[in-house]
Amino acid sequence: MTPGWQMLYIPHDDTPRIEAALHDALAAQGYQPYDPFPGGTGTPPGLIDLARCFVAPPVDGWTRILGEPDAAIPALSAALDVPLLYGWIDGGDGGFSVWRGGERDDSANALAAFLQPGCSRQALDEALRGAPPAPREQNRPPAIHALVGDALPPEVAQLAQARGVNAGQADRLIQRLSGNLFGKLNRQAGGADGDAQAEARALLAGQADPWAGPAGQRVLALANLLALPAAWRDPAWDAVRDAYQLARLRQRSPRLPLMPGDQETLAAVPDALAYRPVYMGRARG
Repeated sequence: MTPGWQMLYIPHDDTPRIEAALHDALAAQGYQPYDPFPGGTGTPPGLIDLARCFVAPPVDGWTRILGEPDAAIPALSAALDVPLLYGWIDGGDGGFSVWRGGERDDSANALAAFLQPGCSRQALDEALRGAPPAPREQNRPPAIHALVGDALPPEVAQLAQARGVNAGQADRLIQRLSGNLFGKLNRQAGGADGDAQAEARALLAGQADPWAGPAGQRVLALANLLALPAAWRDPAWDAVRDAYQLARLRQRSPRLPLMPGDQETLAAVPDALAYRPVYMGRARG
């Protein structure tokens, strides 16, 4: 995953239809499915574009698509009979857009249709101009930080906080790397795309928490006003990916002993196998 965040929200609970539409939207652009998880076929060589997504179980009448659905959004919005709400943080930019019939609309008028009862258009306009979120949304919810504190030494955690590094990512990464030293990587051969290496490079380069910057704060302020599902950004894509990979592994080998950090990974997304992976890529033509 590239630094930042993106999420697609669909006000529909027909997840098989949404999964099929996502697959078809990517296939029409030359993407082919692959399965990098335990028991799957692995990642074919030569792929230049990857679309790594999970279709989440429906919550409050909404279905989320986590990961990298952006290539599919125009066709997906044309195929489904409901407007789609797309949230993103990319560098210094972030916000929400409405997709309908293959067309993107970033206007306040489009977002106003998704306002919670009791939230005013004036508040929406202020959030779009950069007004800060309410205090309760200033930090990530406790569910995100449930893994923080055990793996990071206090001095490292303090430094991470001072430098704006996402402590949750740092904690999970240290646990994963520690597990690798004891052979975890070997028993998960064929796992999820070598993402741990990319995460390590980003973390060691000082990747800041996208929610701490102005773009992230703008997204939080808007999310306070929009009628999103309760868990509108949790669990995150990387937490689902890790838990799904481990759950698939244990499904195939139930007696396999847990490694350091495995229990926390599974507890972060206890229904990981209810998420439907849509992993597709395009080969060099």
